Amino acid sequence: MSPAKEKPERTNSVSLFLAALMVLFGFEFVLAGYATLRIWSSIGAAYAALGVLWIVAGPVMLACGVWALATLARQRIPLWIGGVATALCGGSLIAGVLSYVVPCSGPS
Repeated sequence: MSPAKEKPERTNSVSLFLAALMVLFGFEFVLAGYATLRIWSSIGAAYAALGVLWIVAGPVMLACGVWALATLARQRIPLWIGGVATALCGGSLIAGVLSYVVPCSGPS
């Protein structure tokens, strides 16, 4: 008997869509992190920590999204790593807004 041929994994359109969203929002978090750290001297420590977190996790999201798109989302590793980075960025943004660390309006 010959060994069973393994069928290549098919491309999942939902995974490709999520990878594209990781690229989009990864780019946005990178820009937000750099904008936050640009005003480093005039912000509080908690907001600066969020900026550093966005600087670190944003490029991870961006790179994993590009990696997943390049492999047509057939590999699970970039989706898992990018998903963790996305959850970390999103959770930190929500926590920052709810605790009034991230300013949501202009000067009053």
